[in-house]
Amino acid sequence: MDAVTSIVEPSFEFDLAGRVRNLGLPASAVNSLIPLFEAVSNGLHAIEARWKDDATRLGQVTIEIHRSGDDDGGGVTGFTVTDNGIGLNETNWRSFLTSDSPMKIARGGKGVGRLGWLKAFSDCRITSRFDGADGVMCREFGFALRDGPNPIHGHVLTREAGRKGAGTEVRLMPFQPNFEAYCPKKAATIAAKLVGHFLNYFALGKLPHMVITDGAEVINLGKFFSDNQQRNDVKVIDIQLDPIIGPSEFQIYHVLLHKQLKFLEGGNHWMFYAGNERVAYQEQLDSQLGLKYVGENSDCVYVGLVTGSYLDGHVNQERTNFTFGKDRMAEIHKAAIASAKEFLGQYIDRIREQQVETTSRIIRDNPQFLPFRDALPEFVEKNLSLNTQGDEEIFLELSRRKLRAKRQLDGQLRSLKENGPDSVQGSVEKITKALNDEKKSSLAEYVVRRKAILDLLDSSLAFKEPEKRRYYKEEVIHELIVPLRSSSEELDYNQHNLWILDDRLAFYSFFRSDKPFSTFTEGDSGREPDLAVIFEPSLAFRREGSDEPVVIIEFKRPGRTEYDQNSNPVTQVLEYVDLFRAGNAVTDKNGRVIKPITPATRFVCFVIADFTDNLKKVLRYSVASHPTADGEGFFGVSTEHNASIEVLPYSKILHDAKVRNEAFFRHLGLG
Repeated sequence: MDAVTSIVEPSFEFDLAGRVRNLGLPASAVNSLIPLFEAVSNGLHAIEARWKDDATRLGQVTIEIHRSGDDDGGGVTGFTVTDNGIGLNETNWRSFLTSDSPMKIARGGKGVGRLGWLKAFSDCRITSRFDGADGVMCREFGFALRDGPNPIHGHVLTREAGRKGAGTEVRLMPFQPNFEAYCPKKAATIAAKLVGHFLNYFALGKLPHMVITDGAEVINLGKFFSDNQQRNDVKVIDIQLDPIIGPSEFQIYHVLLHKQLKFLEGGNHWMFYAGNERVAYQEQLDSQLGLKYVGENSDCVYVGLVTGSYLDGHVNQERTNFTFGKDRMAEIHKAAIASAKEFLGQYIDRIREQQVETTSRIIRDNPQFLPFRDALPEFVEKNLSLNTQGDEEIFLELSRRKLRAKRQLDGQLRSLKENGPDSVQGSVEKITKALNDEKKSSLAEYVVRRKAILDLLDSSLAFKEPEKRRYYKEEVIHELIVPLRSSSEELDYNQHNLWILDDRLAFYSFFRSDKPFSTFTEGDSGREPDLAVIFEPSLAFRREGSDEPVVIIEFKRPGRTEYDQNSNPVTQVLEYVDLFRAGNAVTDKNGRVIKPITPATRFVCFVIADFTDNLKKVLRYSVASHPTADGEGFFGVSTEHNASIEVLPYSKILHDAKVRNEAFFRHLGLG
């Protein structure tokens, strides 16, 4: 069968309504003003086409805000944008009638901007004057999606009787409801967003005379920008994005603006990226810069604008983003942030100084982090983001780095053990230093913990009720040194604070606090010593041939004055010695013998009290009647009990413990 040749070529149908519907411009806070930006952009281009090098001096753009009702605070229903540009002459008219027109490709135009008008507004009205062969011509028409495929309605072209100059008026109203809901209400907010979107015009001084009118209010955008600008700078940077093509050049415009000129909500500081003279992407910088308000009076925000031919060539058709991927954007942004930090150096230096000061204070309070102290500025610069400024955040970062350092050290030690020194890159000396730092930080942490306990003890010895001169009860002191009614089976051996009385007691690991003798000896007495402490060799080093004594501690209420021969604390502790001997041995809760009690077993007894006149009188007639060398306490020996007794005031216990601990503080550099 012979092929049949069609005489009429089939035509390609263009569905404009579908094209608008599929336009990537959903109603949102960001997109609500995009159609306005497009109208202003067309006006700027028309001015440049007409006035060329004199565009900045002779060009004019007016943006009128329309509101619902007569109230100036009513919602925004639309805008009228008027310019004195070249107008819709025949060439521009043909381009306007062509979707995806190539006319502005050279300057980055995609030929689809006016489609946003159709998407965001129910109706648009354009009036344009231009110079024709027979004088000034006036073109008027409506632009809206109604019945049928043609959005042009009521087009009229007439010769102007008067001599009005060229220019175009674009009336965009009313808003589609979904777009109107997102449109800012304040004229100053709209002005700020216009500045942000056309930031390159403002930053480079290319802006013609542009004003916003909102009823009686008039905002000169050029003055609005300059009045709110405190400092600016321009930098050129090269970024290696393609190893074959070579580095791409970008210009970064740095500006400090007063905070009332914030372009976007949700942040103070922003980086804008422009393609073909239009901002297409922005990123908030608050968390990356770690800065609040900056400037001479701390009332400014930072704005950066990045431009370059690479961005011009990769902006999308709606000019709301770029066509390259996130990784490429991250490379450009990293370089831009570095330039911004250089511009903001004086403010960032203050943040770093504050971070060093805060980190130093945290290390003083938490000396497990001491290894980081020697190179603190370097640690802060390397490990703390500028946004990491709170105590808790810095503490967490120190903890994280300490854990990583410990893991690294453990790995090096395993390698040394398994393969010898040659298996570890670097010197054994470095590993040894890390080990010593770890031990030093552990010691410092212990010393700081001791200081906190001593401070608490100091406050516990003061009046509980100063106006009544009433002291805390001895139970409060007792609880601080060893919890009441506790035992070494219930608490870890290092949870007591017996070192407050004597550092040697830190090695005593078996104790009973306010427990009847019958629960830890073979005797049947129900009496309860305040504190009985036994050195258990299984948990600590024991010298060959030594027999550590049993320690008995009795606390008396601070400020107590009622003492007589019937309430002699020295007699009381010696009676406890007798009960120990009657019990024959000290046992744990399972009956295991911890320490046998023999005639040779020594006892050391402490009585801790405030020295009142009655107490001194009682002590004068006891075996503990001898003043200590410093004259602050009393001591004595009972050969019958093989026991020594010391009676010490709370003030001496606290003072001596502080002196011992402060020596560690000075040695560790924690003072």
